Amino acid sequence: MDTIIVLANLGRLKAFRMVETPTRGPKLELVEDMNFTEAHGRFSEKVTDQSGRFPMTENAGPSMTSQQSSYEALPALAEIERRLTRLLAKEIATILERERTEQWYFAANSEIHDAVLEGIPPALTERLVRDVHADLLKTPIPEVLSHFASPLK
Repeated sequence: MDTIIVLANLGRLKAFRMVETPTRGPKLELVEDMNFTEAHGRFSEKVTDQSGRFPMTENAGPSMTSQQSSYEALPALAEIERRLTRLLAKEIATILERERTEQWYFAANSEIHDAVLEGIPPALTERLVRDVHADLLKTPIPEVLSHFASPLK
């Protein structure tokens, strides 16, 4: 049975095919590795309009125009996160359809996990067997399977 394991966070997506070997058990083969550059870097580096920013002051001191006020940045940061979760859902759906997988596993950090799954078509989420609320992208490949040992869906 074809099984795909998808690991994601806002900046990266990795998909593996689980291959059964006769002597060593399951092995993971990399199918896709995507890096989303919009998620990397500082927000202040992405916003170039210095004149439209609110000045920040400490007490009665001089204006600090080199930083954007945190209140002003919140809607823009939320929009970037929404855009990236939609992109993740779209890319996951593309991978699952391309690989014609019968079942799949999914892991993403708690902040984006549910939002990504909501963006995937129901026909594909029906095939989701196990999911984990954890960012496993930096987990060594041999240890990834241990996180899916028991159904968590």
